[in-house]
Amino acid sequence: MKIALVNLTGGGLSGGYLKYLRKLLPRLRRNSAVSKLHVFLPPGAQPLLSPWLQEADGFTCEDTRQGRALLKQQLRELSPDVVFFPSYRWLDLGGRPTVSMIRNMEPLARPIAGNRLIDMAKNLGRAYAAWQACRHASRVIAVSNYVRDFLIHTWHVPAERLGVVYHGVDSPRQGAFMPTPANLGGLGPQPFLFTAGSIRPARGLEDLVDALGTLATAQGFRPPLVVAGELNSPALSYHQQIMARAKRRGVAEQLHWAGQLTTEEMSWCYTHCQAMVMTSRVEACPNVALEALSHGCRSVAATNPPLPEFFADAASYYTPGDGDSLAAALMKAVQTPAGEREAFSQLAQQRAGQFTWEKTAAGTLREIKLALRQGK
Repeated sequence: MKIALVNLTGGGLSGGYLKYLRKLLPRLRRNSAVSKLHVFLPPGAQPLLSPWLQEADGFTCEDTRQGRALLKQQLRELSPDVVFFPSYRWLDLGGRPTVSMIRNMEPLARPIAGNRLIDMAKNLGRAYAAWQACRHASRVIAVSNYVRDFLIHTWHVPAERLGVVYHGVDSPRQGAFMPTPANLGGLGPQPFLFTAGSIRPARGLEDLVDALGTLATAQGFRPPLVVAGELNSPALSYHQQIMARAKRRGVAEQLHWAGQLTTEEMSWCYTHCQAMVMTSRVEACPNVALEALSHGCRSVAATNPPLPEFFADAASYYTPGDGDSLAAALMKAVQTPAGEREAFSQLAQQRAGQFTWEKTAAGTLREIKLALRQGK
């Protein structure tokens, strides 16, 4: 079976996307069912993946009208049996079987709320591209049951064309070097809370600020909060809103903005925090949740889907938008006795063990084979 894996992303590849490709590509190529793997990447991305492209043919594709025309020509010449788009895109390839993956739910479920006008426009464009992919692809991969249910009940995608394939997660390497993030030099040895992800309105960081305010006034408890995530231009407006809210609640000095962290620095935060908190309003397959589980974190998460789908009983939950509810869950988490904390850690790691990259590769190949059988 000849597969073309086409990454039309509008530009570069995020850290999570790179990790996904680095885990998936070798497993696809080693599978006996795959005779040829053609990988199309944005300009400049091949060096980032060169060790993972061994025995696969690498090509450049540009997400422009001219670039897509060239891509179609190359695909006609290569004549793969099926074309896989991991970035919720789709191209009319003259009836050739195609698979599209929906891996980002914010543009679909929450394109407007709290975003800048330019980000709203981008989200609406992404939602349209995803809708087109769901309408026309031979198979659609949803990365969680939450995504699948949304596509069925909101977009009315036929269930028989949908399959669920979770992403995987690695176990932390024993004895790996874990440096303290450079921006946390002033944190000191005190216990802290941790949250991570893109700095944008869908993060729901308001809940954490309100919870810190409740803990300070009602309990006299003022834990530091480490917030990981890149403070780039799109993030600055939301960052300012959160800091203004924190000042009003009297907790601004407790917020420590760590910036974008390396894998090793993230591991340090997961390992040393009292609790990892997920307040996201919308996710598809949350990598941060999987990483927290693999590190055995004592986690607190909002009840909105798909967070319970991933954490299951390996987290405590609170009602999103309710700072008092989160404050109560946080107090319970940080006051967990040592013995119970160890039991929670083992439960989290057992849960993480259910999300492997081997399962991701196997599930992806299953959907590709179904697309090949079903055709267009």
